[in-house]
Amino acid sequence: MRPSNFNLKKIGKAPGTLTYTGNKTRDKTILELITYNDESYKKERQDNIESISFMKEDINWLNIYGLNDTNQIDEIGERFEINNLLLEDILSIGQRPKIDYNSNYVFIVLKMLSFNKEEFKIEEEQVSFVLKDNFLLTFQEREGDIFDKVRNRIESVDSDIKKYGADYLLYSLIDNIVDNNYLLLKELQTMIDKVEISIIEENYDDKLKDIYKLRKELMVVKTSVWPIRDILFELINRVSLITSDVKEYFKDVNDHVAQIMDYIMIYRETINGLFDTNMSATSNRMNEIMTTLTLYSTIFIPLTFITGVYGMNFVHMPELDERWSYPLFWVISIIVCGGMVTFFKRKKWL
Repeated sequence: MRPSNFNLKKIGKAPGTLTYTGNKTRDKTILELITYNDESYKKERQDNIESISFMKEDINWLNIYGLNDTNQIDEIGERFEINNLLLEDILSIGQRPKIDYNSNYVFIVLKMLSFNKEEFKIEEEQVSFVLKDNFLLTFQEREGDIFDKVRNRIESVDSDIKKYGADYLLYSLIDNIVDNNYLLLKELQTMIDKVEISIIEENYDDKLKDIYKLRKELMVVKTSVWPIRDILFELINRVSLITSDVKEYFKDVNDHVAQIMDYIMIYRETINGLFDTNMSATSNRMNEIMTTLTLYSTIFIPLTFITGVYGMNFVHMPELDERWSYPLFWVISIIVCGGMVTFFKRKKWL
């Protein structure tokens, strides 16, 4: 979760007041309903809850796109008996991943991450889930997500997802969100490799900036994934609406989360190593430059001495009256410079 001032919109308001704290706005909220069972599949899109026809005996997945219309969200809450405190959490963009449940519902907030290749940054979107009997509601700020594979599985005739209830659908969506983090880590690994190669090739321009950017993006992944462990613990051990068969699948998701956290720890150490490597390389490079400048300054010390001696305004300096004094000065200077350079190279100082 990136730090922001989203909570400022809620200051001074009573608990349960519906206030959308995000920045994404739509002209109207879109409701997409997918209804299915072992033998049938139906999909419809509407712009208000009154036009939606639910099949209580089937599995109903209602995906809501757009959260800025608080009146529409309030109507959805009344239709499904979702209290205002949960609706407030749904509209509070920047909410920490969390779970709330009782014998009638399960409420989950997660972060869905995506990688912006143009800006080389990780973007996050809050996704809220409400599970009630055969109904699963998902709330998103905008259209476009990573759930198309799940939709395609539901649409398929022989899909295994149709053999289970809405709790298995919830598992499938959460599993998609968790597994998507592997793709993000792959992008981060590519960025880390590029920075590392640049450092090795002694291209130091803006490398410190890139390293801090990597550290920041990795922190976004960590803060989004870390709380999922607690959510999965509750789903596996305490939530009664999740059947024992589906809990086994959630255990597999928990293994994935643990593996992702291991990768995050490895990447963090790698990035810290890049920081140290960059600082050492920069320091070594600076030492090389200072050494070279010092050596060349040393070469000019005897030349400065010679020119200083014969630049004095004494009258009786025999060498000044000789015809070959000036050419002799350059010969001596060249010999001194050449001798010192040869000496430095034998010592491997140059």
